[in-house]
Formats: sequence, structure tokens, C-alpha cells
Amino acid sequence: MSTISGTIFDKQRNPLIDIDVELLDDYYRVAPGGRTRTDGSGRYQFNGLRDGRYTVRVFAFRYDLEDQEMPVEINTQNIRGGEGSGYFTQDFYLLPKKGGLAYSEIGVIFAQEVPSAAKKIYDRALTDLSSKRQSEGISGLYEAIKIFPEYYAALHRIGKELFIAGNFEGAIPYFLKAVEINPKSGTSFYYLGYSLHSLGKEYNKAAITALDQAHALAPGSTQVLYVLGKAERREGKLQEAEKHLLQAKKLSKTGVAEIHKELAQLYANDLKKFNEAADELELYLKASKMSGDESKVIKKKIGELREKAKTQTDKS
Repeated sequence: MSTISGTIFDKQRNPLIDIDVELLDDYYRVAPGGRTRTDGSGRYQFNGLRDGRYTVRVFAFRYDLEDQEMPVEINTQNIRGGEGSGYFTQDFYLLPKKGGLAYSEIGVIFAQEVPSAAKKIYDRALTDLSSKRQSEGISGLYEAIKIFPEYYAALHRIGKELFIAGNFEGAIPYFLKAVEINPKSGTSFYYLGYSLHSLGKEYNKAAITALDQAHALAPGSTQVLYVLGKAERREGKLQEAEKHLLQAKKLSKTGVAEIHKELAQLYANDLKKFNEAADELELYLKASKMSGDESKVIKKKIGELREKAKTQTDKS
């Protein structure tokens, strides 16, 4: 039995965590155990594979990068015709999605005169972070900012590291400072808005303000539209939420489970459009590739929504 493994990077060679990865067989079906996510170092792995032709497919919705897939062939036959074992590596370098956050900042020049001491420490911090020396890397970023408090790249990166760690409250001051220094960074506005939204309903108005700015800077960003729609729904701005979630759905080349789920909840719980809710749940089921007991629960809910829609029509 063999293993296919690799690391998923962005264009700047930063490893990407929580990327959805699928392994497809030679009939382009999801292989048994063929769904996973990258770990904290951006790595994925599929084990126990027999010889054959496979496709590794990467979904980069969470980062506004282009999805990508690569073929991998496993051939470990020995001279006696039996299968051996092997370790096959397939890394990915994902490109910015047109109209997305990263794409919106291509060609936008933001220059700072950074003191050489701060730049040297910042560069070393990035090396530490890419080499999984997390504490050293973050300490270096703090040190760089201590030398140069207006250091945009360091402020944004600290905010992002705190965001990834789930420390949304801690991330907010760094993103606030980052957008003050560089008001053309849709990415910083996005992470600021998402951090505020993650703190709870009382922060949603501020979150929407930041996400609106991110949307203005990156109008083709699926991820910005999705989070903006989520925040608007929780704030009771239901028409705006529907508009932005439908735009996110339209911009997605492949079905994104999170978007379909949010739309289903909006239609079922808020707008009482039960047929539309059932439609979105069916798309959610397909996109999430759910099976077993979980699938049965969703299918039952779809049936209940269809019945509600029928009753709703009969009454009218």
C-alpha cells in the first residue's frame, strides 16, 4: 500500500492550513477515505492506496485562490507482478482567483521606508514561520513592530497569525492599524471584518462596515461575499444577505458547502422560502459529499421543507 502526500502553498510559498483536499480514482470518483484538510503546516496525506491513476483536487475557497487538481500515478509492481509500497509527493502552488482578495492587490503598490533593522528581523520571522518555528516567528514580528510601529506587513501578518489561532479579539487591533496605514488592502479589511464577526452579534455592525470596504476593493471575492452575507443575516439585513450570498454562489466554480448551508438557513429560518431552502440543502448535500447517517438527517430535513412548501402553497 502507498501514500500520496504534499504541501499546499500560495504564490508566495506560504503553507495554507484548512484547505479541503480530495483524492479521486481513475473513474474520477472520490476514493474511499479520499477527503481531508491540510494540517497546521499546510500538509495533506492519503494512506493505504493501491496502484492506479489518481487525481488530487484542491479547493481553495477559504483563501480566494484558484482551485487546482493534479494527476498522480502509483505504480509499485515488482518483477513478480505484485504490488509494493511507495511514498508519492504532490505539492501545490495556488494562484490568486481573478477578482478575489489576492488578485485585487496585484499591481497595487504600497511602499514603505522600513528601517533596515526591522526589515531584517521581519524577514527572519517569515523564515521561522515557514519552517514551523511558530513562537520564534511571532516573537520576531512583535520585535519588528517595536522597532517600526507603522510596519504594515508585520502588523498584517501578526493579525493573520492570531486570526488563524482563533484569537480574534487579539487580532483586531493589528488589522485596525494595518488598514489605517494601508487603506487599499482588501485583505486586511476582510480579516478585520471576519474577526469582528467572529466575536458575536454585538460586533456585526462594525464587521459589516469593514467587509463592505473589502468588497469594494475586491468585488469578485467569493469569500468576502460569503462572510458579508453571514454578518448581514445575523444583523437582520435579510435582503442584503440573500443578495451577497447568491453572488458568492454564482462566483463559485464548484459548489461550496458553506455557502449552500448559509443560504438554506436564510431561506428556512428567516425568509420562510421553504422550497428554496430545500434546493440549497440538496446542493449542500452534493457539495459536502456527505454520506451515512449524516446524509439521512439532511435528506429527512429536505423532505420536511418540501412538505412545508406544499402546505404554504395550499394555504395561499
